[in-house]
Amino acid sequence: MDLSQALATFLDESRELLAQMEEILLRAETAALPTDELHALFRCAHTIKGSAGLFGLDAVVHFTHAVESVLDRMRNGELELSDALINLLLESQDHIAGLVAAVAAEAPLPEFEGAPLRARLEAFCATPAALPATLEEGAVAVGAAPAAASAIDVGGGVALGAEHWHLSLRFAPEVLKNGMDPLAFIHYLRTLGDLVHVETIADALPELATGDPECCYLGFEIALRSAATRAEIESVFEFVQDSARIVLVPPAAHVEEYLALIEALDEDPR
Repeated sequence: MDLSQALATFLDESRELLAQMEEILLRAETAALPTDELHALFRCAHTIKGSAGLFGLDAVVHFTHAVESVLDRMRNGELELSDALINLLLESQDHIAGLVAAVAAEAPLPEFEGAPLRARLEAFCATPAALPATLEEGAVAVGAAPAAASAIDVGGGVALGAEHWHLSLRFAPEVLKNGMDPLAFIHYLRTLGDLVHVETIADALPELATGDPECCYLGFEIALRSAATRAEIESVFEFVQDSARIVLVPPAAHVEEYLALIEALDEDPR
């Protein structure tokens, strides 16, 4: 499957998901939505955002992320689906449809036209949800900044002190032939936090005369500062999980986890 076929699939799927969103929101005007439909709304926005990120469609990703954030608070019971919010989400669904239409027409994306809508969406997420009065020992509230990590101790078995996630990515050679761009996944990680460092690993790169230009030989070691959960980071790679080896080491990981990663990669650790 080449990129044009993949993009066509994205456009078709996005139109179907947008139509589903509109149907659900119109039903919400006359009756309360059951929990499964709230989850369906969220999945529609999440899938569009994730797929758009694979093609570097930043305008679609950024705007849909704001919609997704509101829908996430709704399905978690932190926001009520009022008439005003239904109208805002319908306007937002219409704007996403316009962005998708612009992609299909190969026209400039009207990103700035959605700025007022995005500001209204973000206003619904401006006040963080109240945290429980108590948390189990060692638990971390979702969305909370990671606690300061301990300094490294050469004795092992303690935190390395890194305040970021470490991602080790090794894509299969055929990933490009399958229509997937590894850099698009890395680019999309920015929506979850800050890319502290990206190291390109070229150990598998063959001699120029023997290499296949349609194969991927590069790996990546990435430092990502983010309050996202493991599941949220893993979901970035759901479209390529069968064509890649993806290892996540969390913030404040222990020495043994990094040593295990190095051993699993079977590469020169120098």
